[in-house]
Amino acid sequence: MKSHLFVCLILFLFIPLVANAAQEKDLKLPPLHHIVQVRPSSEISIPENFPLNKNKEIDCQTCHGIKDIETSPFDEIDKKSPDFFRNGPYPLFSDFCYSCHQQKAYKRPNIHQLLDKNGQYKKDDCKYCHLKTPDPENLDSTSEIKLRLPPEKLCFGCHLKTPHLNALNHQVIPDKKMQDTMRKAEISLNIILPLDNEKRIMCVTCHSPHQTGLINQKNPAATQVNDTDLNEGITYVEHPWNKVFQMDKDARLKQLSKEGSGIHTLKYQRINTEVLLRASAKDGTLCKSCHQFER
Repeated sequence: MKSHLFVCLILFLFIPLVANAAQEKDLKLPPLHHIVQVRPSSEISIPENFPLNKNKEIDCQTCHGIKDIETSPFDEIDKKSPDFFRNGPYPLFSDFCYSCHQQKAYKRPNIHQLLDKNGQYKKDDCKYCHLKTPDPENLDSTSEIKLRLPPEKLCFGCHLKTPHLNALNHQVIPDKKMQDTMRKAEISLNIILPLDNEKRIMCVTCHSPHQTGLINQKNPAATQVNDTDLNEGITYVEHPWNKVFQMDKDARLKQLSKEGSGIHTLKYQRINTEVLLRASAKDGTLCKSCHQFER
């Protein structure tokens, strides 16, 4: 679960420092710029071909290979030049940052991994989502759970609103027939399928946010699929139906591209391993917990 959000955050935090440096050193730097004329800390590793200035400080020539870049008008600099960033070009801007910075230090933690290597409960990590750390062994009522945001919004602090196909389509109020199906599935599968305060389906209706082994297994909230490592997450395998699937969608995707919404590709794959699901999607159990299909 890698993310470049932390790199963006670090760069954002640099802005006031850059402003101060510009005032003190009379440098005019563009927004979101790394601070300059500072000595590198022991936490980073500068490549040999990233030169420091005569004072052993990070400067324009440390990151940029364009000659006299510090005296050139910003609008006239070729930012697409391979030497704009040394050893470039880079597929992602953050890849350049990792030339010096340790990628592991900026990796977003997996907050669903709530047990350490010794199986001990990492209570502080619960506070990403909870106002107060609950006792997972003694959850008699959901009223004891105090969240930082309403549960239907909480997941969007880290995840996209559309992490998979039809994610938004599911966030509706199920009709009476579907609610009856859900209640029956909860009893037969010993699971929970919670709805939000407006009785709509939300992310945690289908997904469990908690690692297996955290909540007492007698509690239906603990029941979930767990056939892979939590850090690996869901994986897929190729399927021969993909060719038919892509041909079926080809005309519509080309039309979307003509309308200026970018190039779209879709693939049909089968689930290989799954985790943090209240029931298996791979064999259709999760889908049938809400839907009734005609044969």
